[in-house]
Formats: sequence, structure tokens, C-alpha cells
Amino acid sequence: MSTRGLILSGLGLALAASAAVASAAAPAAEGKVLASSQGCIMCHAAGGMAKPLSSYVGDSDRRLEEAILDPNKALGSATMMPPFQGKLSAAQLAALVAYIKAGGQ
Repeated sequence: MSTRGLILSGLGLALAASAAVASAAAPAAEGKVLASSQGCIMCHAAGGMAKPLSSYVGDSDRRLEEAILDPNKALGSATMMPPFQGKLSAAQLAALVAYIKAGGQ
């Protein structure tokens, strides 16, 4: 392959990687809006009465989904977090999980 071909191939890979990062960032950005509008930030912000969202980064997507949808079952009946089962679409749930996995950033 020529030098020009290698450069163009490298540019193609860089553009694909950039698009992948941008597409991954989109759900997290939507999740941030949802976390704010649904009141999650009130309790899960630093200094709030619940653990900060960044403490859940290592949890599996499934665990986070369960905790969001039915916190009493997933976290125990002592939790004050309201259930979101039936209140979020699958895309909204995925966006919240993406936001949490991004460290609440």
C-alpha cells in the first residue's frame, strides 16, 4: 500500500473512532438531562443523601437498570429512591445507564 493509502486509511480509522465516541456521548448527554429532570441529581449529587452517581461506574448495565426500575427490590426496602418502572422508555433507561457509566458527567 502506498504512503497516501496508509494516510487515508489512518484518517478513516480516526474518523470512525471519533464517530464512535460521539455516538456514545449522545446517550450520556441525554441521560444527564433525564437525571436532572427526574430528580436523580438532587439526591445523587456530591453531598446529597444518596451515593454519588460516580460510585456506580463499575456496576453492570443490568444492575443499574434493575436499581432504576425497581429500587426496593434491587437495593432493599429501606431505599427512598422511587421506582421508575413504566415511567421510562427503553431508550431513556439506556441513556440514564450511559450517563451513570460515564461517572455522572
